[in-house]
Amino acid sequence: MSRRRVEEAALQRIERLFSLAEEAYHERPALAQRYVDLARRIAMRARLSLPREFRRRVCRRCGAFLVPGSSSRVRVRQRREPHVSITCLKCGRIYRIPLGRG
Repeated sequence: MSRRRVEEAALQRIERLFSLAEEAYHERPALAQRYVDLARRIAMRARLSLPREFRRRVCRRCGAFLVPGSSSRVRVRQRREPHVSITCLKCGRIYRIPLGRG
């Protein structure tokens, strides 16, 4: 298969696995984590970086699937510059995402 077709197939599979993880998280968190691990492995195998929307749903330190209110805490902060603060409740890692002005 050509590189482009491999990338398209990998991205479709990654999107599907993340949607399955979101559906399964509250009933079976271990299964949801498995889906996320598979999606990350598919991305590595295809030498793709996860799209930003999915990258922000996975903790870089421990690999946990970040679900606001369950496995992560989300706060909007105004100090210095406005930003969203996401805290992984499994390992304590804090991510800051700057909010654009306007």
